[in-house]
Amino acid sequence: MTDQQVLVKALPAEPPPAARPAPGRRRARFDRQRTAMLLFIAPAAILYALMMIVPSLQSIQFSLTDWDGISDTFQYVGLRNYEDILTSGRFWNAVRNTLILGLGSAVVVNAIALGVAMMLDKLDHAQGFFRTIVYLPALVSGFIAATIWKYVLNYNFGAVNSTLKALGLDAQTRDWLGDHDIVLWVLLFIICFTLGGNTTLIYLANLQSVPQELVEAARIDGASRAQVFRYVTWPMLAGAVTVNMTLMMIAGWTIFDQIMVLTMGGPGFISETMAFFIYKVGFGEYRAGYGSAAAVVLFIVVMATTMIANRYMRSREIQA
Repeated sequence: MTDQQVLVKALPAEPPPAARPAPGRRRARFDRQRTAMLLFIAPAAILYALMMIVPSLQSIQFSLTDWDGISDTFQYVGLRNYEDILTSGRFWNAVRNTLILGLGSAVVVNAIALGVAMMLDKLDHAQGFFRTIVYLPALVSGFIAATIWKYVLNYNFGAVNSTLKALGLDAQTRDWLGDHDIVLWVLLFIICFTLGGNTTLIYLANLQSVPQELVEAARIDGASRAQVFRYVTWPMLAGAVTVNMTLMMIAGWTIFDQIMVLTMGGPGFISETMAFFIYKVGFGEYRAGYGSAAAVVLFIVVMATTMIANRYMRSREIQA
């Protein structure tokens, strides 16, 4: 027997190819996994349907009636509630205020939050401390934060007017929440202060995920700080901008807590937003059908503007 024959006999036999599971078994395993997934999702889906979908459908039904929210009977009035809403000056005033507060807070908060996030990103020491300080306002509910601001801005004993008087600036004291000319801008400031924490941390997380190799390469090529931000950092932030703008627009359209606590829509109706308008006419004036119609209009507006803005921001994200 030659050496070549001995070597061939010594080699182990090639293992047979691994047997693939039959199509039927793969299908059965997939069905079991899908069933388990559906069982985990089912409780949350049922709860969501009972708490959100069913009331929303009932709201559409009530919007076509003259129900007062209390009595057991109501009459079908068709689209009359929608006609009254679209011809109501009070409703359009609420729309205007919502646009000012919603879009204004979205732009201001995102601009300031991005700047603060960039400063925090440059810190080598105590970054965690300052990050906590920035996020603290977000830990307080809108209702509690508005209550604090209500006392701070009180005309008679509030901290703002008391400080101005102590500095000899009595002429600058104002009824900050009762002045027609400034109440919306005061509300805008409070809303921006309350909503800035989450936005800042989202930007900071994205800034810290920017590959430093790209930044260093751009600097070696002679790029200035502005050019590094424009061509390296900003494209990396496109996703964060989309998320933050979408969240801020939704929050802006549904501003309620601050109005409820601080002004109750006043003076008069000057600071009413769409969400507060719905509450006031539906529960305060016992016109549930009319309020339901306004809620349906608000839902359509929020969905439409959010989808349009999100599509636009996504297209910009792809371009970046």
